[in-house]
Amino acid sequence: MSNPLVSIIIPTFNRAHLIDETLDSVLAQTYTNWECIIVDDGSTDNTEEVITIYIKRDARFQYHHRPKDRLKGGNAARNYGFEVCNGDYVNWFDSDDVMSPNKIQYKMNLILNADYDFVVCKGAIYESLPVIEPIPWPLHLDGNVLLNHIRGRISFVTNGPLFKKEFLNSNKPLFNEKLTVRQEWEFFNRLLMKCPKIAVYDSPLYYYRSLNSGIRGQISFDKYKSRLVAERLTLLNVNKYRTFNKEEDYIFRKMVFRRGLDFFKSFPLKTKIRLLPYILNTFVINLNLNFLKVYFLNRSR
Repeated sequence: MSNPLVSIIIPTFNRAHLIDETLDSVLAQTYTNWECIIVDDGSTDNTEEVITIYIKRDARFQYHHRPKDRLKGGNAARNYGFEVCNGDYVNWFDSDDVMSPNKIQYKMNLILNADYDFVVCKGAIYESLPVIEPIPWPLHLDGNVLLNHIRGRISFVTNGPLFKKEFLNSNKPLFNEKLTVRQEWEFFNRLLMKCPKIAVYDSPLYYYRSLNSGIRGQISFDKYKSRLVAERLTLLNVNKYRTFNKEEDYIFRKMVFRRGLDFFKSFPLKTKIRLLPYILNTFVINLNLNFLKVYFLNRSR
């Protein structure tokens, strides 16, 4: 198939004042065989009115509501969009960010010419175009990609990758609908444990709005807890799939302890007490014989 269908899946919540920029950038794609599936997570503004205009303009746009029996949040909206999409390739995207006109075309050129499971591109930060600043999120695939991603030396983020749908279907479940933060990090960790074939387009192909004062900038106890749960889920999967050699395993577990302690120290006493069960649970799961052997061997030197 020389021109396969690409599903662009966009969850949204109260983005009526921003989503037109996003949808205009989809319309401007040089790759034209796409469907854009917008999944509303329960907006209370005039999001539906804005999207209806685009649907009337171009039948490739679709508007869906997150089913009421699914948990509220972008993860459920992303998963539902995947369930109703028809494309052979999938690119999730955020409703406050913007694609460069060649985003889909350049990635499709790569994925169609080689046996890749997904192609990821770099991004750039912006608040109002045309002012942009390259994102310092690294995409180098040297060394153990999973370990580098867990340590923050690689960052894919939701906007970056274009996937073969076949690869995603073979690696369900997709986004964890119970997580409110670090869901992308946990999702990609699971995918990387399957050793996928990845290509990188080494230039920015999307523009990311930081929105520090908006949803992305809000903090709460549930988000603190979600961060620890995401860490624990990754740890459980590492224990299950045994993807590291002994040295990598030690580096990983040492990092889990350090990151957990640094995170715990940063809170006032009341929050520490609430987080303590999650921290302790993570630390217990993190212990294994290899870590203890290497740790005490290093201490004795």
